[in-house]
Amino acid sequence: MSKMPDPTLVADVGAYAAAVDGWCATRPPALAAAVRPIPDYATRVEVMSDLLGALFDAGWSRYGWPETLGGLGGSILHRGAMWQTLAAHGVASMAVFEHLEVLLPTLAALGPTDFVADALPAFLSGRERWAQGFSEPDAGSDLAALRTRAVLDGDAYRITGRKIWTSWAKYGTWCLVLARTGTTESRHRGLTAFVVDLRHPGVEVRAIEQANGTDELAEVTFDDVPVPATRIVGDLDGGWKVAMHILSHERGTYAWFRQCFMYRDLIGHVADGPAVSDRAVGDALCDIAAVAATSGEGLRLHASGATLGPRATITKLLLCEAERSIQDAVLAGNADLALAPLDDTTALLRQEYLFSRIVTVYGGSQQMQLETIAKQLLELP
Repeated sequence: MSKMPDPTLVADVGAYAAAVDGWCATRPPALAAAVRPIPDYATRVEVMSDLLGALFDAGWSRYGWPETLGGLGGSILHRGAMWQTLAAHGVASMAVFEHLEVLLPTLAALGPTDFVADALPAFLSGRERWAQGFSEPDAGSDLAALRTRAVLDGDAYRITGRKIWTSWAKYGTWCLVLARTGTTESRHRGLTAFVVDLRHPGVEVRAIEQANGTDELAEVTFDDVPVPATRIVGDLDGGWKVAMHILSHERGTYAWFRQCFMYRDLIGHVADGPAVSDRAVGDALCDIAAVAATSGEGLRLHASGATLGPRATITKLLLCEAERSIQDAVLAGNADLALAPLDDTTALLRQEYLFSRIVTVYGGSQQMQLETIAKQLLELP
């Protein structure tokens, strides 16, 4: 934490990207380990944690975050450049650290400063990991209907309820939980965001194995779990604002980081894999270009201090289309992918293909995205 920011790298994103590229070119052991195909998700998480530790020690992952929170200054443009460079050097994905660009911007903007100042370096260095507890068995797309309740008890709240499809809870240290502090009738006006320690007694995490064989999701039960009032993110009953801030990143700027790896995967498959039709590759490249354009604009908007708001839904829909068209191109060039021997590379290809079939559901269903565009952007009745 004693490393000082380089004013040139803070002011010049291009110079920063070149410096990260130079570091990657030296092939640090943690980077070399992360470019291997790793189908086992638990191993992938550990390898990526080591890489984050190396990036933190070198200072690279601290650029793009405020100095007051343990960063080295700069903006989201620095973070976009770092992950783009890592993808270009062969890193396969962000894995569990996707939440660095889904949850952490909101924590930095709306979280309790003292807590975030401790939590941010631990997250950036890979020592701790975060989960997101929004959806419930009876409140998926209709988030305002959630029932997990937080009741004030002295200087703490006691949280009771159940979350489903909780991303990376099996591997998480902390979970950003949306709970009801108002009446059921208050809907989205009675929700509050809390930081919950997943290691605390009363928290039970049950991993969910997906169709692609990974266990990124989980069901989490909270049984009268105490959470200090100082761990509220945003305001009491202001959880909806927190959720919308998160979704601006999850549906918007995150697409920039994701498309870096998707582009690398497509180009690598075309170059080294079986022949793929020009039409399939062309469709996939056009879809990625659309994602890069809209998400890149989102990065610049957030760097200026603004947010995407409902416009993030457009980027989310484009990302879904790109995910599917890329994997369709991969399958078109390797029609027996489902039957091929399970070496590590093939196993990863299968995981990615199967994941691409669910992208219109996670982070808000495609139908909900279209409804948001219709009502909030086009102002249709």
